[in-house]
Amino acid sequence: MADFIDFIQQVKRANDIVDVIGSYIEVKQRGQNHWARCPFHGEKTPSFSISRKGQFYKCFGCGESGDVITFVEKYESCSMMEALEILAKRVNMKMPETAMQKQDSQLDAKRKLREKHLEILKATAVFYYKNLYAPQGKHALDYLHKRGFSAETIKRFGFGYSPNQEMLPSYLQKNGYSLADCVSAGVLQQSARGTYFDALFGRLIVPIFDINNKVIAFGGRALSEQQAKYGKYKNTSETPLFVKNRNLYGINVAKQQKQQANLPHVLVVEGYMDVIALYQAGVMQSVASMGTSLTEQQAKLISRLSDTVYICYDGDAAGQKATIRGMDILAKEGLDVKVMSVPDNQDPDEYVKKHGVDAFNNLLQQALPLADYKLKVLEQAFPLTGNQAQRNSNLAKYVKGAVIMLQQLDDVAQARYVTVVSKITGYSEEYLRRKLAQGQASAVIEQPTYDSTSSYDKALNYILACLLNNMPFAHLTQVPDTDKRFYSVMFNYVLDCQAKGQAPSVDMMFTLCPEADDGLHQAILQPQFSEETLQSDQAYYQDCVNYVEETRLKNQRNQLNAQLKTATDEQATQIIQQIQQLNEKLNKLNG
Repeated sequence: MADFIDFIQQVKRANDIVDVIGSYIEVKQRGQNHWARCPFHGEKTPSFSISRKGQFYKCFGCGESGDVITFVEKYESCSMMEALEILAKRVNMKMPETAMQKQDSQLDAKRKLREKHLEILKATAVFYYKNLYAPQGKHALDYLHKRGFSAETIKRFGFGYSPNQEMLPSYLQKNGYSLADCVSAGVLQQSARGTYFDALFGRLIVPIFDINNKVIAFGGRALSEQQAKYGKYKNTSETPLFVKNRNLYGINVAKQQKQQANLPHVLVVEGYMDVIALYQAGVMQSVASMGTSLTEQQAKLISRLSDTVYICYDGDAAGQKATIRGMDILAKEGLDVKVMSVPDNQDPDEYVKKHGVDAFNNLLQQALPLADYKLKVLEQAFPLTGNQAQRNSNLAKYVKGAVIMLQQLDDVAQARYVTVVSKITGYSEEYLRRKLAQGQASAVIEQPTYDSTSSYDKALNYILACLLNNMPFAHLTQVPDTDKRFYSVMFNYVLDCQAKGQAPSVDMMFTLCPEADDGLHQAILQPQFSEETLQSDQAYYQDCVNYVEETRLKNQRNQLNAQLKTATDEQATQIIQQIQQLNEKLNKLNG
């Protein structure tokens, strides 16, 4: 682990943050720092500050901050390891193998096979696209034009056509690819007789891309009623590259849109054609779940792009339990979920073509928060109108469902919706809260929270800021007492640097503790050190060190006093001696 942290530091030293960010967005120097318009929220006046000295950035508009790895991670919508790999490649550094990878002799073979599969998929996409514009693809191209798709849209999404079963295997073999590899890549199938064929032949082809814009699979749409009997849509087989419930169609386009402009939300629809039709209408942040219920992996993909998600399924899907279960998965990922309804059971593709993008955006504005949508579905399932007998029959079921919904909300939202449910049902808020309490009786006890503004934490913040900024008077001998992982990790990092004779770096807190509350990060970045304030900085640093040590000694004394109450005479003598020693240290500390 220590070796890997050393590698991270080497990569960061080789990738100057100003140069890296400048390769993505326009950066200008003003004073000691560099400034840009924040790529993570829309703004006209630059408020995105980049410190070359500290190797971190801070936006004074939206509050985003981090180091060079954090920036690439957020801008490229990738994981921390993927961001590290991008930066390592940028400076021609090779990613180190982990101990587990070193033991796996097949790792290199797997990587090469993955690269070969990606080559095969790309070659297949080119084949399909060329055939769309060949004489045999005319009826498929006519179909796209009839649906109103422009030449730019057809090219952007890489539409294609497969003329027959035999042409693709022959094309791939002539281009030097093993047919067995083509089967494992998912583009061909092998018959019982041992022949290879294209299972999507005769269909309109839609390439499926991953978030990094790599072709990983294909979808085929039926162009005749005869084909539709075998499925209107058909995908290539699942492979290590393509697992349907781990991918989202259009995720590559949404990511590019995020990089070009702020992405306030992601819109989830059901099918490829919905994504493509909305894109052509100007709605460029939609993705499709490809007919499956939303999964945790898909929710994580969406969370890379935005913290707000709109669900836009057609009317037939409105009350399905699987649909709501997928929405709950999105909510558990921390996403703000809203549900929009398209009237008359139309899908988004039909609606936007018939009524236009402005009408569609109006539907978007009318979208319901997830809790309101669930209450609407409950009301459809158990109507509280009609005669008294029907109302009484449905009321108990409605309240049961509403209480389950309320249990999934945080305290603030719960308080609001208890009032809403009370008005709908006529039950008192007190009754509903009792029902909630009954359901939550077995809830897990919350972990203790810590006050980041306490005097003790303020002292730790200043000590750590001095150490990470390599102030000449700052040196660490032991990790202070703390219950917070952030302090424990960062102080141990400083000790490790001192042992190796290396200078610690303030930007490493974004790498080692990316999950820490932003307030902790900002507390370390806040102190501004200079030659003019060196004497006062040193005095305040020593005050903080003394306060932390005094707190540690007093905690030890309190523990000994507690032990003294139940100690034997012999034990009491030893404890009193220890208390006296602590008192002497405290007196000396206080001058």
